[in-house]
Amino acid sequence: MQLEELRRIAESVGEREGWDFSRIRDYTEPAPWDYMDVVRRYLHPSYHVLDVGTGGGEKFLELAPRFGTGIGIDIEPQMIEVAERNRSAAQVENVSFRPMRAEVLDFPDGTFDMALNRHSVVQVAEVVRVLKPGGLFITQQVGGRNTQSIFTAFGWGSNGDFYRRVWEQEGSAPQDTASLADQFTALGHTTVARGEYDVRQYFLDVESLVFWLKAVPLPEDFDIERHWQGVNRIIKDYGTDRGIETNEHRELLIARKQA
Repeated sequence: MQLEELRRIAESVGEREGWDFSRIRDYTEPAPWDYMDVVRRYLHPSYHVLDVGTGGGEKFLELAPRFGTGIGIDIEPQMIEVAERNRSAAQVENVSFRPMRAEVLDFPDGTFDMALNRHSVVQVAEVVRVLKPGGLFITQQVGGRNTQSIFTAFGWGSNGDFYRRVWEQEGSAPQDTASLADQFTALGHTTVARGEYDVRQYFLDVESLVFWLKAVPLPEDFDIERHWQGVNRIIKDYGTDRGIETNEHRELLIARKQA
């Protein structure tokens, strides 16, 4: 595709709001679990729930009918503004949102029955502190091999390489679920379950691919003027009858604070 056409596509797909990826048209092969289904199995109508890295609150608001009360936090005030708009539009009354860093949770010890975290940074010691005895923590993280075809096409190594650099630069503990599980164990708590899957994913059109490239954190800020040849490389090398092929790599951890 020529730069002019890709430029038009990049302008037409717009920008992401919150963590809403509903504009992407894709197909992902069946996976052994769905994050939302897993969380629903463990929720209880009486629970007070924390969502760390809530983004625009999209997933947390969807879960709200299953628990008593909840608080979603995110480091970015703009995300909290989106979350509040989403809460108002959905007319959800049992959830509130606050701007807050995951590394320093501004809550008393033993506040929550459950803490959730999806594709975001978490600080294990802080999660343990704010959970009640016996409280549950559930996280899904993006795996190190995620969208490997795209990383290969741009010469970026891997998603795992990228985030290891980010964690080192920020002085953060590793956020892969193996490392998080080790941290829970070191603090005397229990891993309930761990899982991992890596399945094929297909972007059904170029618009969806370009929106994804604009919307997610990547080793380089996506710019169509700079990266249009890489987009063409992805289309050429990974285009199939089913769509533009890549993969979805996810990791799951469920841990319980010692009672």
